[in-house]
Amino acid sequence: MASIKLLLNKQRMLNDGRFPLVFQIIHRRRKVLHYTKYRVFQQQFNNESKEVKYCESSVYSMKEIKEINRELKREYKKLKNRIVELEKRGELYSVDDIIESEKKRSRYSYNLLQYINMQIAYKKAIGKDGIAAAYHSTGVSLKKYLNMVSARKADIGMEKVDCRFVAGYEDCLYAQGLARNTINYYLRNFRTIYNSAIRQGYKPKNENPFAYIQTKPCKTIKRAINKDDMKELSSVSLPVYSGMDIARDLYLFGFYAQGMAFVDIVFLKKKNIHDGILSYQRHKSNQLIHVVITPQMQVLIDKYANDSEYVFPVITPSSSTTVYDQYRLALGRMNRHLKKIASRLHMNVRLTTYTARHTWATLARESGAPISIISAGLGLSLIHISEPTRLGMISYAVFCLKKKKKIPSSA
Repeated sequence: MASIKLLLNKQRMLNDGRFPLVFQIIHRRRKVLHYTKYRVFQQQFNNESKEVKYCESSVYSMKEIKEINRELKREYKKLKNRIVELEKRGELYSVDDIIESEKKRSRYSYNLLQYINMQIAYKKAIGKDGIAAAYHSTGVSLKKYLNMVSARKADIGMEKVDCRFVAGYEDCLYAQGLARNTINYYLRNFRTIYNSAIRQGYKPKNENPFAYIQTKPCKTIKRAINKDDMKELSSVSLPVYSGMDIARDLYLFGFYAQGMAFVDIVFLKKKNIHDGILSYQRHKSNQLIHVVITPQMQVLIDKYANDSEYVFPVITPSSSTTVYDQYRLALGRMNRHLKKIASRLHMNVRLTTYTARHTWATLARESGAPISIISAGLGLSLIHISEPTRLGMISYAVFCLKKKKKIPSSA
């Protein structure tokens, strides 16, 4: 009789170190691996009990692991019953007869929200907190839509995701008054999650549910504040170390540091500063950027001197909240305080952390800075920049000083 064993296929290690869980079926000296939809780390699999176990690196919760083990036992039982059935016929059969019959009988089935939660846990486990956050917001949005469509169903099978479902979800997002780019953002995440399920074994019965959906980002108007607004922003009197004062200071630092993104400011470490040069890898592109530290930047660095490894006291490593969640919370606070400042100064432009980046590029261009310098400062790779140019000229503040032009001061 054929034998069945659940094991890890150690010949197929994934990039993140996980292995596919497979049923090894041996019959008449022929061995075939029947893949399950699960991928786990070696330390997560108990080779004696043939079960998935919980550990710190697990991408699954305890509850999910119990369900996984139940499902694996059901699948094992189906294969075993199939072998018994073939044996009873008294006819010769092959391993393929076992596998093909099982493939015809079943498809990998996923519940939509359950699968999204699995993906969120997995992305967090491999350090991709940004993607996990994107999937979470999309999952919340889809759950809201499901509650509108059917109050009785907390989740639906992936096979229910068809063109009609996706079109209805898009209409629901429009009805909420969301911007086109926000809608496209949710739809792109949804499509990525759906395609991931297919790669992990789900076989859709219907046509591509996203075939008639456009998810390409729409071009938006880039907004910057003018020189007068920058001067007002840098000189307005605010309670020292208040929320608005910190928001203003970090905004100005981003501007002085040639449009440095807020996420890069938050994660900026003291070791990134050496001999008056600030060197960091841009979070979005991993591009190495060098910035000459100007007097205005140094004033802000000194003002927020602290005992942690970070230049600015935004991240608390000892906190129970993940560093990524701390960044997201800080981003929200920053933008709320900047909105209050903009209202107080009667600015016509929506003041956000990103505005500093675009303002630097705009004012640098108006001051006559070459496109090459601006591109290097922003960390763009549209124009090839030599390393000497990158090191010596890319700061807008330095450019202004060389041209003997006044730049806004944070003092």
